[in-house]
Amino acid sequence: MSNQFKFTSTKLKSLPPTPHSSRSTETEYSDTEVPGLKLLVGKTGSKRFLFRYTYNKTKRSISLGRYPDVSISAAREQVRAHRQSLNEGYDPREKRLTGANKGAFPTIQQFFYDTYLPLAKKKKRTWNDDEARFRLHCSSIADLPYNELTARHVLAIQMEMSTPTDSHEAYATATCNRVIAMLKTVGKLAEQLMDIPNVATKVSLLPCNNLRQRYCTLDETQRIINAALAYPNKVVGSFIALLFLTGCRLDELRVRQWTDIDWELQELFIERTKNGSPHKVYLNETMIDILLSLPRYPQCPYIFAGRYHEGPISRPKVAFDYIKKSAFIERPDEVVLHSARHSLATNLIANGTDVTQVQRLLNHKSLQTTQRYVKLDEAAQRRSTQKLTDLIFQSNVS
Repeated sequence: MSNQFKFTSTKLKSLPPTPHSSRSTETEYSDTEVPGLKLLVGKTGSKRFLFRYTYNKTKRSISLGRYPDVSISAAREQVRAHRQSLNEGYDPREKRLTGANKGAFPTIQQFFYDTYLPLAKKKKRTWNDDEARFRLHCSSIADLPYNELTARHVLAIQMEMSTPTDSHEAYATATCNRVIAMLKTVGKLAEQLMDIPNVATKVSLLPCNNLRQRYCTLDETQRIINAALAYPNKVVGSFIALLFLTGCRLDELRVRQWTDIDWELQELFIERTKNGSPHKVYLNETMIDILLSLPRYPQCPYIFAGRYHEGPISRPKVAFDYIKKSAFIERPDEVVLHSARHSLATNLIANGTDVTQVQRLLNHKSLQTTQRYVKLDEAAQRRSTQKLTDLIFQSNVS
């Protein structure tokens, strides 16, 4: 098929993806009915409309949206309107961004809730995290028309989050980066749908300090569990203790319900984990005893009931800080709740457990993910070095 033809639904649907071996990321097709209307097909088969034109001897383009979200007739109407602007002596792109139709641009808050979030709910299991990040950290830009957003606005959010003030401590690097990464993703969608430059891409993520690489030794783990079980709030303390005993992901354990437990088989069932698959947590007697000691409330189905016994507990950061202090943990800021999962994997592997067994225990799809935990503490490394030296010298003696 020629790359120039009259666009029809049948023909556009039949266009093949761009070959993965191609040097170009997209293949371009031209509509013969309305000059300047293009369709670009990516290597995944995605299709998007584009208007190409020349203004003051400079080649330019305007994104019109994705097909079939934008119909062929709607794309043609947009091109005709842009050509009318050219006939009147205006650059349609500049007019669209800065002039006559400024009121047509939604605010960042409107675009986030009306356009981005509905799509995120269909594609991301963690869409609610994006909603919380926007609500908590992006209020300064919420009422700004999207076409007026600048990289300076995004940088200001990053600086505010990463700088301690009298009202709050500096947020962790990973938290700051997740907010900026979300704004980059929202900006990419705005760029596709409204042809607004994604200014968030100009703001670099903060360098990670790898504090999450810190794990707790067996002795530290034992002290944390003991301090957690002695914590005044039994539900919160038991939750933290079970995090360190099971290696479950924080939110996957936090929202478990009593019906998820098979007491006879001693199993805790997680219907859908982060990687999309179900998972069984095999409960030992210690875990069973902790679960049996928890209070139950008729109106609350959750194992770890919240303060008002209606929903699950929230993430217990304040309680964990207290527990780390009670357990005399050194460098406590480097130990986060996710360290429970990291510590379980690292200690099991360091003490001889096969990495594939740890993979199944943690419900990792890829063995490569589990192998990130294959590291020994300093004492273990010193023992290994000494063992190798002993073997070498013993061999020389014999």
